Amino acid sequence: MLNRRRAVFFFLTLVFCAPASRLRAADGDDMSAAAAMRYQTGLAYERLGRLEESYPELQLACNLAPDNSQMSLALGIVACRLARYDEGRRALEHSIALDASSTASYYQLALLYETKGLADRAIESWQRFLQLSQDALLKDEAEKHIRYLQGGR
Repeated sequence: MLNRRRAVFFFLTLVFCAPASRLRAADGDDMSAAAAMRYQTGLAYERLGRLEESYPELQLACNLAPDNSQMSLALGIVACRLARYDEGRRALEHSIALDASSTASYYQLALLYETKGLADRAIESWQRFLQLSQDALLKDEAEKHIRYLQGGR
């Protein structure tokens, strides 16, 4: 694990010390390159368990690329893991607005609603997840959540 962390830090050092010209996209789209860099940095921090450092990187990525559903999904997941549920909800709902077929977004949003005690919204998200998902094990899990939420009223 220590070698993996060193490799990630080495990579991050290379990225941050790279000349600005190397960070530009081939078509000159600096915003996309900057957003991608922030997104990858945020993911690297998340994988290291450094959520407090991951969160602002993902926020910056989402601000630079507001039409990217994957970045919004990542921000929503990290926000929820940090118990910043309102920010997580907004990011996940934005991800769904951008990509209505994102099973991962519906899954995370359903868990968030369940955590917040919003049973009706959680059930709706789980049901939408069931409609979209192809994974039998995850569908089974979603059905268990729905049964739990319906029985808990």
